[in-house]
Amino acid sequence: MKNLKNLIFVLLIFCFHTGSVFSQNSKKHDLGLFEHPSELNKKRLWLASGLSLAGYTGTMLALNEAWYADFPKSKFHTFDDWGEWENVDKAGHLFSAYCESSLAYQVARWTGMNNKQAAISAFGMSTFIQGSIEVLDGYSDKWGWSWYDFGANTLGSAIYTAQQFAWKEQRIRLKLSYTPIKYSSLPIKAVNTEQTSSIEDRAAEQFGTFFAERILKDYGAQTYWLSINPHSFLSEESKFPRWLNVSVGYGAQQILGAYGNGWSRSGSNFRPNNYERQRQVYLSFDLDLRKIKTKNKFLRKILTTINFIKIPSPTIEFNSSGKTIWHLLYF
Repeated sequence: MKNLKNLIFVLLIFCFHTGSVFSQNSKKHDLGLFEHPSELNKKRLWLASGLSLAGYTGTMLALNEAWYADFPKSKFHTFDDWGEWENVDKAGHLFSAYCESSLAYQVARWTGMNNKQAAISAFGMSTFIQGSIEVLDGYSDKWGWSWYDFGANTLGSAIYTAQQFAWKEQRIRLKLSYTPIKYSSLPIKAVNTEQTSSIEDRAAEQFGTFFAERILKDYGAQTYWLSINPHSFLSEESKFPRWLNVSVGYGAQQILGAYGNGWSRSGSNFRPNNYERQRQVYLSFDLDLRKIKTKNKFLRKILTTINFIKIPSPTIEFNSSGKTIWHLLYF
C-alpha cells in the first residue's frame, strides 16, 4: 500500500511536468517548446509553484480520505517495519523518491533554474512529499512513522541530487520492471477447519485483481534495478556503446504477506505448503534510452520520460535458495 501512495505522487509530478511543458504549445513565445530558459522565468515559476501547491494539497486530501479515514487515529508514533515484504518495499521507496526528484528537477529546469538550483529544489520537493506521507503514517494507528522508509526516501532523492552535482547527468539510474504472476488456484485446506482457500484467493485479497492494482501492490512481481551506464565513466573516444547499460536488480518471489505467507479468514488458518519466500539478485543488460540518437525533440522527450523502465534483457539470477538461474530474457 505504501508503494501505491508513493507512486501516486510520482504520477502527480509527471502530470504536472507534462502539463506545464505542453501548456506552452497554445501560446506563442520565442522560447521553444522543450527549451530551458537561460535565466529564471517568473511566469513559468509562478505556474509551476501554483500547480505544485494545488496538486500537493489535493493529493494529500485524497490520500487521507482514501487510505487513512477508515482507520483510527493515534498519537504520533514510530514502528519498525524492517523485513516486511523482504524489503522490496524499501527498494520501492528508493525508486519512488528517485523518480520524484528526477521529475521535479525537470520542472525546476523548465522554470529557468540552473543545474544546482534545480537539483536542490528537487531534493527538497521529494523529501517534503515523502515526509508528508510518513507523517500521515505516524498518526495512523495501523501504521507509524518508519525511520527505514524515511532513510530509503532520503537516499533515493540523494542518489539523484548527488549525480547532478557531480556530473550534471544521471550515470546511474533507478529503474523498475514488472512481471505478472499467475498464482495457483489449487485448493488449500485450513489447518483448523474444513474450509478451503487458495494462493490465488490470497493474492487477490492482498494485491487486488486488476492490472493497475497488481503493478503497484504485488511486491513479488516487481524488480528494482540500478542501471549503470559504463560509457559515461569512460573517455569520449571509447567504443563502448553509449546506449548500453549494465544493471543490478533486487526482488523477491512467493510472498503473500508482510512477514509470512500464512493467513486467517473467518476463524480458519491457512498455511500453504512448499511455498517458501525467496529473495533474488540479478545481473543484466539495459538500454539508456536517452542515448538513442534522434533529431525528433518530441520522441527524445518520450524516450527520456519512459527511461525509468528496465528493458527486457538476458539475465543471471542468484537467489536465496542457493541457485543460479539463466534467463534468456527477463523483465
